[in-house]
Amino acid sequence: MSRAAGLTLVELLVAMVITLAVVAGSTAFVSRGRAAHRTSESLAQVEESLDAAFSLLADEIRSAGYLGLAPPRSVVTGSSALGSAERADLAVAGGCGASLAHDLGQPFSAADGAYAAAPGVALACRPSPEGRAAPRADTLVLRHALADPGRPQAGRLQLETTLRAAALAANGATALGAGSRWHDLEVGAYYVSADSTGRAGWPSLRRKRLVGGARPAFQDEELVSGISDLQVTIGLDDPADEDGAVDRWVAPGDLAGGLPRALRIELEAVSDIPEPGLAGANRRKRASRIVELRNAANSP
Repeated sequence: MSRAAGLTLVELLVAMVITLAVVAGSTAFVSRGRAAHRTSESLAQVEESLDAAFSLLADEIRSAGYLGLAPPRSVVTGSSALGSAERADLAVAGGCGASLAHDLGQPFSAADGAYAAAPGVALACRPSPEGRAAPRADTLVLRHALADPGRPQAGRLQLETTLRAAALAANGATALGAGSRWHDLEVGAYYVSADSTGRAGWPSLRRKRLVGGARPAFQDEELVSGISDLQVTIGLDDPADEDGAVDRWVAPGDLAGGLPRALRIELEAVSDIPEPGLAGANRRKRASRIVELRNAANSP
């Protein structure tokens, strides 16, 4: 009498162990692959945010102080010092602060760890969208004429320039003669908000930007979501030497005894993709770049 062919209990157990080992190995491999993908995606996201923010800021810093046909540092008729009263016919709406757009004797200003136009000069318009600026982040204000000339336009703050003169206007009326050139005035106050548009609690790089309309005004716009910090230091050249190079780096408000030659911008970006390798936290990355002040080398 023959025995029926089949698997013994031991053989079944061995097969089950081998199967479970293969499944566990495959699961671990897939899990590691997914974790690596999330890490790669998170890193790419913060680097993309940093690149976008640096690109925008660098272009604006290089343009700061540009006055159209007039040489940089020319006296501009109608300009007024930050914090002082604006000329009535050049007044800007938006409530951000007196002469925020008009201080063309200073191509840039900055505040250390504060939502302000300069040390001791607060921005009167609230941060957007929820009224919360990121704590300890700096603010940077940049002023310049747009590179491309335009046409005279009432309701927009513009620079009318010649090779020897420059004047602010908001009524589109020519004052410097038929050979003058017109440029829209570009002014932006860059800051970090604790919130993004449509997403409370998620930081963003934003700016209060000068726009036109029925009258010149400041309007808030989001530039890059995920930027959580902005730090500004100023490279000063000792006027006693002749090399024109940066001799020391200082915080905003500490410009005595030097000529600004460059700005060092440090940004922090945060990813919205939690990483298992960071215990579920979000990746952060800081980076800095030095940008030359091409039109502001002789600023006081």
